[in-house]
Amino acid sequence: MDSDALSSQMTISNREFIRSLGLALLMLSVSALVLGTGYLILSPELASHQENATRADPRPWTFSGGDLIPRLGSGKATEENYLSITRLDQGIDDRAIFTRRTNLKAADLPFLEYRITDRNPGSSFYLIWRRADSPEEVFNSTIHWADDHASVIQLSNNPDWQGTITEIGLDVYGDLRDQAPVVEYLKLAPSQQNLLARAIWNEWTVFREWTQRSAHHLRGTLETPILSPTLAMAAWAGLALLLLFFLARIKKQSGFVSYIIAVSIPWIALDMLWQSNLSKQLDETQYLFAGKTQSEKHLADWESDLYQYAQHLKKSVLPAPGVRIFLLNGEPHRTYKRLKLQYYLLPHNTFNFDQYPRPGSVQAEDYLITLGEIEGLKFNADTSRLAWSQHSLPVKRLDHGEHGSVYLYEGKR
Repeated sequence: MDSDALSSQMTISNREFIRSLGLALLMLSVSALVLGTGYLILSPELASHQENATRADPRPWTFSGGDLIPRLGSGKATEENYLSITRLDQGIDDRAIFTRRTNLKAADLPFLEYRITDRNPGSSFYLIWRRADSPEEVFNSTIHWADDHASVIQLSNNPDWQGTITEIGLDVYGDLRDQAPVVEYLKLAPSQQNLLARAIWNEWTVFREWTQRSAHHLRGTLETPILSPTLAMAAWAGLALLLLFFLARIKKQSGFVSYIIAVSIPWIALDMLWQSNLSKQLDETQYLFAGKTQSEKHLADWESDLYQYAQHLKKSVLPAPGVRIFLLNGEPHRTYKRLKLQYYLLPHNTFNFDQYPRPGSVQAEDYLITLGEIEGLKFNADTSRLAWSQHSLPVKRLDHGEHGSVYLYEGKR
């Protein structure tokens, strides 16, 4: 085959690819338009909002950050009447609370639009409220970190968002990291199609903390997400493929390349959502752990309190490695927390299996660690015995605190 013929075939192939790409993009556009419009028009969420609303035309309620009153921690109003959070109260949790009185119907205002700038992933924000039917109880909904963008969440997904709301505000935990987050506004809004669309987008794009499943699973930010991004991308590609199939039947030609493109673009879009969250997690991981020793990394990690407890036991309570340690917990199986404590106690020889001691297995000079409260397991300080069911062991309690207790079995008395 001469070079001119080869060039001609390549030119035809390039034209065919461009035609297939254009056709796939057109069908994907039609698919997105049909599915997006159809979902917003026929959305069960919007139908539920209309059914539950107490007024035909409720008005939105907008609170500037400066309207919130400090109840715990410190903040100041800016010139724009925004709230600048300057300090969290030190305690078991570093915390600040800002609220104001209200009188509104939750069913009329299913969406929250908010803008909070200068946040970081190390701080946790919650919308909090009280209801007329339960004035002493405080309810909450997570406000996820979304950089400095204005965002929307659907409050009606929270079963506690109901009745008459008498007080509303923000509960802030964590580490401000030498920043002063600025609450510009909170806006409670009635049901609207554009707010539902923004709430879905917010749910797909806000930062989600990395979990053991994150490498293979893109989850929503709510226990009951509005719309799964995986399902949405599958529907987007599926309808585009169906449209391409019918078009190919009408024109009596194959559209194989268009089919591949119509599947690849939604797949790549889904992967980009995952990659966006991964990039934010990489930045957060670098901030938390870069340049630190192994001990400092453990102290910066989620289970820092458990790590400090393990260090306390190793330095002040337990002898040198070589003794046997039985780790007990309220769950009969090995939960993540008890496995983590076992890891932190290395190189100690820790048996991590049961909810209660095994009387036939425990020997003199063995140690027992109870992680948290264990139902049915009681220590009698008067008799120095650890009792459960029909059994008991003579023990000496060596340590007792928030995370658990440590006992030494000295043998039969």
